[in-house]
Amino acid sequence: MEHVNNRSEDRETRAVLALASTPDIPGAAMDRLMARIAAEPQAAKVVAFTTRPARKAGFWRFATAVPLAASLALGVWLGANGKMDFIMPSAITGGVALNDDGEVDDLGGVGDAYAEAGTT
Repeated sequence: MEHVNNRSEDRETRAVLALASTPDIPGAAMDRLMARIAAEPQAAKVVAFTTRPARKAGFWRFATAVPLAASLALGVWLGANGKMDFIMPSAITGGVALNDDGEVDDLGGVGDAYAEAGTT
């Protein structure tokens, strides 16, 4: 569908460009331009940038990663251990996570709409 739309846009663009006129360029315009460029002083002002020496990574750069790694490890351990499941809603830790057909919390309320229509 998108490919077909691109083709129609191409046709419209070509139609608009067909209506555009090509401006007339005076015969000596290019020669005048090149003469003006040659007349201007061409000073070579090239500034070479020097590279900064690479800084070696300090202690604090690596020290900030330690709490992040510890937080990740603690989260994985608590999630795998199951000791913090009482904090999580049952949609995360209950029947959905266990692939169970039991009662599951309906966090979005979509189940109520299906239950009212009788199409559970």
